Amino acid sequence: MVVATKLLARRKFIDTGKQFNMIAASWIQFMIHDWIDHLEDTQQIELRAPEEVASECPLKSFKFFKTKQTPTGLCDIKTGHLNIRTPQWDGSAIYGSNAEVSKKVRTFKDGKLKLSENGLIQQDENGKIISGDVRNAWAGLVTLQALFVQEHNLVCDALKKEYPELKDEALYRHAKRVTSAVIAKIHTIDWTVELLNTDTLLAGMRANWYGLLGKKFKDTFGHVGGSILSGFVGMKKPEDHGVPYSLTEEFTSVYRMHQLLPDTLELRNIDATPGLNKSLPLTDEIPMEDLIGGKGNENLSRIGFTKQMVSMGHQASGALELWNYPIWMRDLIAQDVDGTDRPDHIDLAALEIYRDRERSVARYNEFRRRMLQIPITKWEDLTDDMEVIKTLHEVYGDDVEQLDLLVGMSAEKKIKGFAISETAFFIFLIMASRRLEADKFFTSYYNEETYTKRGLEWVNTTESLKDVLDRHYPEMT
Repeated sequence: MVVATKLLARRKFIDTGKQFNMIAASWIQFMIHDWIDHLEDTQQIELRAPEEVASECPLKSFKFFKTKQTPTGLCDIKTGHLNIRTPQWDGSAIYGSNAEVSKKVRTFKDGKLKLSENGLIQQDENGKIISGDVRNAWAGLVTLQALFVQEHNLVCDALKKEYPELKDEALYRHAKRVTSAVIAKIHTIDWTVELLNTDTLLAGMRANWYGLLGKKFKDTFGHVGGSILSGFVGMKKPEDHGVPYSLTEEFTSVYRMHQLLPDTLELRNIDATPGLNKSLPLTDEIPMEDLIGGKGNENLSRIGFTKQMVSMGHQASGALELWNYPIWMRDLIAQDVDGTDRPDHIDLAALEIYRDRERSVARYNEFRRRMLQIPITKWEDLTDDMEVIKTLHEVYGDDVEQLDLLVGMSAEKKIKGFAISETAFFIFLIMASRRLEADKFFTSYYNEETYTKRGLEWVNTTESLKDVLDRHYPEMT
């Protein structure tokens, strides 16, 4: 709570300028709701703010559940933590991570998923959304869930037209694979290259999907010459480097990006003519607290899909910097897996620092050593901002080995064009490749039998989120 108060808590909103908008911020939450959620223990613990920071903490104390430890059966790492979301890139955020949820979201007609008439996610009688993942959602995330339910249903229509003999189950399965692959592709060659905005990364991420020979060659001749020349997608067999498919605790840690969220969502007038700078006039600002959970669902229904999406597209996200963690997230209502609000509010900034320590994630310096990156020896190696250096001294003394990972990544000097730290980038780079090369649905099963010929065409001709939006809302972009 000292770290959260003195080094993370937002003083004044810092944004990313023109690099990264609120659609992009919502997108990474959409991915996290596909990938990671730790199994909790039944034991609750309490954090209390020490006197030195208590007056600045929205919560003087808060309770939460420990992460459940599970024996690994290994010699070197004896315990680990289980993931209750499927780690594969399989669209869990809309399809669910278990059979019970998967059934709940389906119509069982023509392979389709449930969707409201207004193009948003359906709600049950209690006002909870009916989607693959409903925990800790907000309006931006729910908007993307709705878009890809629409995408799934449109794929079903296209497949039914092409293959009229296909029944509900076959249509559902093929459309799920196609839509999941579209999501993975957008993340790889569209989202990531905005996050790491350099020519090198643009080439690198496209090479992950298409290889060094490029899209045109691969479209013409297929996958030839291995992963370097033709990319990971379509390799003859998956490559897991001898480690069963999983996501690491380090991966969880570098995706702690709540600084991306602003304090308010700026709503735009979508009926107005854009000005000279292409922006639309502001009509209203809604506090982020009013866009989360049940209240968020109600407000999203009033705002509507198009206004929400366009407004997010015109608003810059927050920067991943020190003193930029949303204050409203320090007094947050957490939810159970089924979307039910919990009685205990949490200080998410403090909890994120605690979680890394609890799960034995290395502190910043050791983390860098293990990734063969150069560690720091003094605070001045990390930053030349004298106020940051002074505060780091206050919190950690002279012991650079105590520096928490999230703080170090936020304090680091950024590489030009990068919205994230170099430390996080190493994990991003390795896992971006691994998520594709270790998954049979992107390698040995990436074929017409699994996806259908029409399905593969659908994936191969989708290059960006704009392509998906243009399919459903051609007037929007």
